[in-house]
Amino acid sequence: MKNCTLILLAVIFIASCKREEPVSYQVPKSSTPPPPPTQTMGSDAENEAVQGAHAAMSAQEPAGTGFRADMPAGWKQVTSSSAMRKASYAIDGTSIDVYAITLNMGDVPSNVNRWRGQVGLPPASAEEIAAAVQTFKVNGHKVSYTEIYNQEGGRGIIAAIIDLAPKYWYFTAKGTVPELEASAADIQTFIKSIGFEGHNH
Repeated sequence: MKNCTLILLAVIFIASCKREEPVSYQVPKSSTPPPPPTQTMGSDAENEAVQGAHAAMSAQEPAGTGFRADMPAGWKQVTSSSAMRKASYAIDGTSIDVYAITLNMGDVPSNVNRWRGQVGLPPASAEEIAAAVQTFKVNGHKVSYTEIYNQEGGRGIIAAIIDLAPKYWYFTAKGTVPELEASAADIQTFIKSIGFEGHNH
């Protein structure tokens, strides 16, 4: 009986030694892909190109000025600073302001004396104005052209009145005397190249 008991205990002991140990499993990390990266801007050069394109588009002059002309080298059309202006131009390297307006009057002596006052000169007589104003035709339209310089004050005006009665076109360039004298030939060439929509002869 004692031997049987010992055998039974031995069997229990051996069975307990064969009991499986607990097994641990490592849970893999989530395989969910990360969110897509936030879209970044392009290179500095690309960004500058885009900004430049927007600036160029915002700076475009609206169409429908009512005339066409050949712009001399170094001229560019710019946004008009006044609602009265049909077009405005800048000349590279100068402070000259060139612009066009229309009025329902074309009195040359009154306008010449008005321009003389703007540059600090006294009124001129009708004879003096007649001697100073050149007349020629552009596409069949009479042009009254004048150059007014205040040498002491340093300012001047080059202006032309083009007769499309009952409407008159005024082309005016204002700036310093040296700038206007250097640009006078280009300004006159520009005026002589003008053609008007529906008014060319």
